[in-house]
Amino acid sequence: MNRGAFLATIILKGVCLTAMDGIAATNQFIPVADTSLLEVSPTNNMGGFVGMNAGTTQNGPRTRALLRFDLSSLPTNTVIQSAKLIVQVTQQPIDGYDFTAFGLHRMFRPWGEGNKIPVTQPGQGVTATAGEATWLYAFYPTNQWGEPGGQPGADYSPIESSFEIVYDVANSPYVFPSTPEMVDDVQLWIDKPSTNHGWMLRSADEFPRFTARRFGTREDANNAPVLELNYLVPPLLQISRSNNSQVAIRFTAWHGQSYNVFYRNSLKVGTWLPLTSIPATTTNCEIVIFEATAARQRNYRVSAQ
Repeated sequence: MNRGAFLATIILKGVCLTAMDGIAATNQFIPVADTSLLEVSPTNNMGGFVGMNAGTTQNGPRTRALLRFDLSSLPTNTVIQSAKLIVQVTQQPIDGYDFTAFGLHRMFRPWGEGNKIPVTQPGQGVTATAGEATWLYAFYPTNQWGEPGGQPGADYSPIESSFEIVYDVANSPYVFPSTPEMVDDVQLWIDKPSTNHGWMLRSADEFPRFTARRFGTREDANNAPVLELNYLVPPLLQISRSNNSQVAIRFTAWHGQSYNVFYRNSLKVGTWLPLTSIPATTTNCEIVIFEATAARQRNYRVSAQ
């Protein structure tokens, strides 16, 4: 089945059913974890700080940021149409800056956000405690990265899922646009939640100095990253025939969507006739529709709006 078409034909005991696509919805998500990897302080963490660092500092050490979003509130049959990440730059090098492209790379392994809040030297973090991500460790002090800062191909994807050129604070916000790779990342996280380890944010070229930027984190309510998703939630039908003349149609109605159910005897020709309508609910709930019919073949269509 072509996933993008959302057209499925199910035949069960002589009953043919067609499920049509749900309507598009848009939602925004704030990270549930974000932190920095600091080459200058390889065993320090700053997961509780109001900023995360990425890029190369004016003195040469590199910084990389990690961020992850919880998508468990979306139904498991959600189909992502587009995904974009919006970030705010809150600080740049004091002595000038060099603009560069920053990329998002899907993480292959889990990591610990940590809760350290540096005060006197924000760019260097605070000594990590157990379970926190640092330049050397995904979970300090035992789970080392494949190489310091993370190893491409082992700890994170070497392929950018999306990229954006970052200039200065004044040009914020910056939008990492939707790409097929970014959509695939998010879709994978919905289909297989155990693979959701978020993205690494790093500069594409880490050799030039003065490219380091501080980006707002979830702890900074006014500058937190925002993942904006556009998606469909098509109804999934379960069909059973209780006897020779009665059909039961079951599907989960997603909150906020109303549904119309239609039928006709031929799959390819004829007018779709209304069977029933389901008003929008405030919570997800199971819908069961019974129809008494002696037709040897019956086609149903469910649409959401």
